[in-house]
Amino acid sequence: MIGPRSKRYPRHTLVTIILVLCVAATLRTFDWPTVGEALLHLDLVMLLGAGIPLLLVIGLVRGMRWLVVLGVNPSRNNLWQSFCANGVAAGLASLTPFQLGEAIKIKMISDHHGRAWHLGVSAFFVERLLDLATLCSVGLGGLAFHFGFAWAAPLALSLPLFGSILLSLLCQLIPLPAKFHPYAEVFRHIPRVTVAALLTVPLWLLYVALWWTALHSMGIALDFPQVAILLGGVMLAVVASMTPGGLGVSELGSRGLLLWMAMSPADAEVGAVAIRLLTPLIAAVGLLCLFPILGKLRSKG
Repeated sequence: MIGPRSKRYPRHTLVTIILVLCVAATLRTFDWPTVGEALLHLDLVMLLGAGIPLLLVIGLVRGMRWLVVLGVNPSRNNLWQSFCANGVAAGLASLTPFQLGEAIKIKMISDHHGRAWHLGVSAFFVERLLDLATLCSVGLGGLAFHFGFAWAAPLALSLPLFGSILLSLLCQLIPLPAKFHPYAEVFRHIPRVTVAALLTVPLWLLYVALWWTALHSMGIALDFPQVAILLGGVMLAVVASMTPGGLGVSELGSRGLLLWMAMSPADAEVGAVAIRLLTPLIAAVGLLCLFPILGKLRSKG
């Protein structure tokens, strides 16, 4: 009989192979002396001065969305806790392929009736679906601008909202197998899902602004729609690969898309490394958010 652990071995093996191949290809393909020279001219004031405030606003929006999905009325105290929990989750996600930060978020839910874990799993599922749908819509919106169909960009950005409402209606109307009930619990609350979808679109547009900042701090001048295409394509590839922090996959994906945008190989590689500079920044913010969370968990324990 094949157990859950044995089923994970092929997946972990595949992820490891993808990681090794992509990192090896990145090390072999990139012109590292050129990248090193570009790093010497990094505009650190721009990266930190704009990057850190953007990360704080992103954390605030993520914290608000988590409370909305859970059906919790925001207050100063629980919004602060949610902000910190989401900061830790983002920091761990930038370094690991596992959902360790999401487990911390779920652990922070008040367990009034022994249902905190089921509610947390459903909320996590809703957030991930909204994130994936919005990544696709942001990328499509960027492509619409790129090919001269700017009028279609707002339509693309509205797809996650209408899609999530439709899915919520289907969850209410169609009987689901018992094993899907924990995942669909939040989807039965249309107002929650609607507000969460309305928060998710500006959330990922803030990420576009964050990537734009990182690229311009390294002298890579892309416009907002181009960065939207880059973000959508690279992040979807990272999610599909499940490698730790998208290591190797992000670099190769960024390089490939930047080459498609008619950038030189040198600029494409510098741009890919500029995006990677966000990893230590996100991890550092996550580490700072960890200390209040540890104090809260210690007091609960």
